[in-house]
Amino acid sequence: MSPRNVLESQQSVHASLAGRSAAGCWKLATGQALSLRPHTHGVLQIAQGQVWLTLSGSLADLPGATADHLLRAGEQLAVAPGQHVVMEAWNPGGGTEPVAFHWDGAAAPATTLPHSLAARDWECGVVQPLRDLGHALGQGGRALGAALAEVTGAGGRFAAGLARFALNRIAPQGQRRPA
Repeated sequence: MSPRNVLESQQSVHASLAGRSAAGCWKLATGQALSLRPHTHGVLQIAQGQVWLTLSGSLADLPGATADHLLRAGEQLAVAPGQHVVMEAWNPGGGTEPVAFHWDGAAAPATTLPHSLAARDWECGVVQPLRDLGHALGQGGRALGAALAEVTGAGGRFAAGLARFALNRIAPQGQRRPA
């Protein structure tokens, strides 16, 4: 995602506040990213759609660490001051529905505090690598499909060229013989 898209996304989110349909919600269009750097504790809650976000900054006992999250409608994430959130609307099916989210700049309730160390270890050591593997396998499958299409096309062009060569080789010999 280019920095230009991030800036445009931030501007479009602020500009769309007047025309928003859900009270207290901001919208984020597909293909745009938003960067949040809160100065106070807050809770990010997804009202509609789903987002892929990266949370970086001080994560309790892991200063400077980053963690990726997938949040769906109804889910929320507590964000502490000094942390940095970059989020993008995530539509794996190719949909174009925007994401609606709510930012509550109040102190985070106890139910939305960051995960325990064991949960973060599980997320970083197991869940995230599995997501990455799934993404890589999807990309590999698309690349394999494209390669097979190219090989099939090349095979067809080879067969057509071979047929033309054979016809040109046979036809002149047939024309030389007396009829």
